[in-house]
Amino acid sequence: VDRLNTRNMLSRRHYNIGTNLDCLLCGEHVEETLEHLFFRCTFSTRCWLKLNITWPATGDRLHLLKHLKTGNQR
Repeated sequence: VDRLNTRNMLSRRHYNIGTNLDCLLCGEHVEETLEHLFFRCTFSTRCWLKLNITWPATGDRLHLLKHLKTGNQR
């Protein structure tokens, strides 16, 4: 699951990306993690809404995978 090179992941792998790990998409002062990028980022949220895709508000990744497997029902 940690294959996407978010700023957080690059920093953990000791890439020289500086000290600012803020999300580049939404500009919020929050660490750009996989969780933020896909589920909490305001930019991503607007994209998902335009595609008529909703995500469960809570739950872990296993719950999310089950949600994806069974389909996205509103």
